[in-house]
Amino acid sequence: MDFYRALSEYYDEIFPLKEAQKNFLHDYLRQESLTSVLDIGCGTGTFALELSKTGIHVLGVDLSAEMIENSRKKAHETGSTARFSLADMRDLKSIEQHFDGIVCIGNTLAHVSGEIELKQVLTQFREKGTHLLLQIVNYDRILAKQIKELPIIKTAHLIFHRFYTHRSDGKLDFVMEIEIPNSKETISGVNVLFPIKCDSLKNALFETGWEVSGLWGNFDREPWTEDSPATVLAAKRLPG
Repeated sequence: MDFYRALSEYYDEIFPLKEAQKNFLHDYLRQESLTSVLDIGCGTGTFALELSKTGIHVLGVDLSAEMIENSRKKAHETGSTARFSLADMRDLKSIEQHFDGIVCIGNTLAHVSGEIELKQVLTQFREKGTHLLLQIVNYDRILAKQIKELPIIKTAHLIFHRFYTHRSDGKLDFVMEIEIPNSKETISGVNVLFPIKCDSLKNALFETGWEVSGLWGNFDREPWTEDSPATVLAAKRLPG
């Protein structure tokens, strides 16, 4: 079985919506008075579907056809108004609408090839929305401590492993393995990630016309430190 097809099948089981994420997103919508959101790297639509419950216009996009297929199925089953479309964050030309907010969470941003492409992506985000919410793994911690494995996720049906190989070019090989004990099957995939440190991200945002308006270490709104599990950052588009 293709890894990403398998991942889309088990994605909701591995990454269920957590209460802290839900509360953070709804608070963010209210605080910024957002009426429309573009969810970039939406996966199986978990966040987009949750946001649409408030009555706002939501479009979720992802590079994976399997993820978008699952998102549309969930939207149909729940009667959600959220819409979903295939799109790469590197090329958003097919999206003609403008949105109040851009949401890019779940470590999507780390799939850029490097600093140049990071700025190109952030520039495209600026063309599509006025508010931006980002979440990535805290790579300051990963790099400083040379972390090679993330905590194992165990569910009723599978075991999910995640490993890092620190490359000589500064990037990371991110290996994911889905172990299915009942069938004794293991499915694996690997992505090359650009580990974006917090200061690098803030500088890239400033250089592409964004002003950072909030920074946290998780969705519980704890202050960001080098030891935080995540980098959660809000920004607003600068005039001009």
